[in-house]
Amino acid sequence: GSAPKGDIFEGMMRGVSLVFIFITLACISHADGFLIHPSTAHFSGLAGNKVGESLRTACRAAAASSRLYGRESGGLGLRMAGGSKESDGGKEGTTLQPASVLRLLMSTRSKEADKAAVVDQMMSMRKENVEELQTLLDGMLAEMDGVAPFFCTLQSPIPLPSYRVKLGTLSRMMASVMDGETEARRRRSAMAQLMRQLSKSPRGVWGLEREMIARTKRSTTMKEMLDRTPSDLETPKYTVEKEYGEWEVRSYDKFSVVSAQMESAFGPGTFNALAGYIFGSNKEGVKMAMTTPVINKGGSKMSFVMPSDYWEDTAKSPTPMTRDVTIEESDMVADSSTLAVMWFGGYATKEEVEKRKKALVSMVEANEEWDLVQPGGDPYLLQYNDPFQPPWKRRNEVVAAVKRTPAASGATGPAAAAEV
Repeated sequence: GSAPKGDIFEGMMRGVSLVFIFITLACISHADGFLIHPSTAHFSGLAGNKVGESLRTACRAAAASSRLYGRESGGLGLRMAGGSKESDGGKEGTTLQPASVLRLLMSTRSKEADKAAVVDQMMSMRKENVEELQTLLDGMLAEMDGVAPFFCTLQSPIPLPSYRVKLGTLSRMMASVMDGETEARRRRSAMAQLMRQLSKSPRGVWGLEREMIARTKRSTTMKEMLDRTPSDLETPKYTVEKEYGEWEVRSYDKFSVVSAQMESAFGPGTFNALAGYIFGSNKEGVKMAMTTPVINKGGSKMSFVMPSDYWEDTAKSPTPMTRDVTIEESDMVADSSTLAVMWFGGYATKEEVEKRKKALVSMVEANEEWDLVQPGGDPYLLQYNDPFQPPWKRRNEVVAAVKRTPAASGATGPAAAAEV
């Protein structure tokens, strides 16, 4: 009844090989350490006893002082809250290092509060000193790009305490997000998006990659799109009239928007100008709740949905600070409250949006039940997520006003209408 000696020996060798690989990866983890590192102390059998707890506490303190916070002479920007301290009669500032941010956010052992604090500081830098934030992101990109190709191909079935392996995982995710693009601004934006997602990932970069793979494989059904829609933001109300698999026809209630022409004095800052109005930059100083989606008309006009308190009577809306910002009923539903809608994930790049618009128009034109209200018109673009959402969590839509074809209208009596 005992197992053959050959099978036992083979099993032992497999176990030894796995242990050897694990120790090797941990030891080449670029100063991550192994048994004494706080993220791996539990492997040494020290967890749960006084010696282990003391060791882990000491390691965390050492990491906080010598790795997480660097000196200004060696830093790449991003001053942390707390500013500076007096030293030898002078001020010595503290900065956050690119490698330190990466270690903290990629780890499965970092505290959620620590991750959130670092990302919040990065978001503050985006408003206060974008050049300094760009320097930090460039440093993080350089750190990631410097990892050997071997680590970029190594996908472990378990999270490993190796900084280089984690950088390799991050590099794979970056390649997936960028999809062949190399433009520096886009890479910085993608890195910022990934860092924000890592701040919310309890399983670190290893777990985030698995989430990305799983969600990317999902079919882009409307159910999936609804899962990607921020649940705490108000959105225009609609009912679905007819579903066609890749697209559907909706009937919208009227709603109002705050808009600005994108070729106005705001230029590229149109988004921030509209967000500023919502957040209190209006003559009454009224702060309103953010809504979704952001509506783009042909690349020339951008609109934010107003809170529903102002849908019935736009005159109640707070007064904009400038004539370039206007409050109006959404022209998306002005010609018809019935809209054909096609959804898609990922980035709403110019090329992708044009492809989706053409696909929607073609499907409506081939459909026997619906006609376009404005043949040859430019469909609207709706974007539901904030700029820091990664592509596998984004919901985008292109919409065009439609009406029933004469044939469908003739066949649609009261009974048919009741069925809808």
